[in-house]
Amino acid sequence: MSFLNWGKGHLSRSIDICRKLAGQNNQLFIACEWEDFLVLSEYISNTTHVSLANYPFQFSGSGNFAKDLWKSRKKLQQFMNFEQVELEKLVIQHAITLVVSDHRYGFYSKHVPSIFITHQLNLALKWWQFPAQYIHNNWLKAFSFIWIVDDEKERLAGRLSDNKKWKNSQYIGYFSRFDSTDANSKTLKIGVCNGPYPYNQHLLHQLELNSSLDFIISSLPSNDKRVIHPNTWKEADVYFYQAIELHGYCGYSTLMDIQRLNCKGVLIPTPGQSEQEYLYRLHYNH
Repeated sequence: MSFLNWGKGHLSRSIDICRKLAGQNNQLFIACEWEDFLVLSEYISNTTHVSLANYPFQFSGSGNFAKDLWKSRKKLQQFMNFEQVELEKLVIQHAITLVVSDHRYGFYSKHVPSIFITHQLNLALKWWQFPAQYIHNNWLKAFSFIWIVDDEKERLAGRLSDNKKWKNSQYIGYFSRFDSTDANSKTLKIGVCNGPYPYNQHLLHQLELNSSLDFIISSLPSNDKRVIHPNTWKEADVYFYQAIELHGYCGYSTLMDIQRLNCKGVLIPTPGQSEQEYLYRLHYNH
């Protein structure tokens, strides 16, 4: 299995997915960079790491995601081709019988069944970006099956996960690394600097201005005494379980976490991120 590295949301939900797979007596190979594997191994012990580089992409911080992606399109396509070749080597080397990709388009095999995990069958696009949906659909065709991370009847992703096209797909519900909790035991208002750099830096500045917050969880330096820097994700989880309110960007994985934690989300969209802008309108600004 492997997961997209743009922010940590895909890694976070993949923890729960891997737990489910490991619980079925499967031997799991996790293809990622070592730093991400260390996080996942906090929650699951019986997995094997295989080295695979992250996608060669950086956000400019300008709030124009489409422009950033367009500028990086050639590097991304080259890397996806490389990724596919490297995966075929891993399939042979480790006798892998099933490939699972959380939004890595090049992480599929031509020789064994390959599953693509997504909550976005339909991209949140402006009218002039519609060619991206065509490219997205073509990339999905390389996979044997699609797992839709949402509930078919109560869709947290709204129209993004609406399935009118893909017969080789199935809704698999919500996934979060957290366990279900009781809302009555919560007392803290917590800010979390989620999202990729430099957007998490922008978010930290906004959270520091919010005097109602008890703690702010961040990996970035700050002079605000409320900012804490947990050494591990498990250490940070202690604070999340006490959250009555969680403030941050409204990524889809964060929405699933909020539902599992049974707390209130006070979320904003990452600037220029059309998917989060849609999710924000859907859940917080009807």
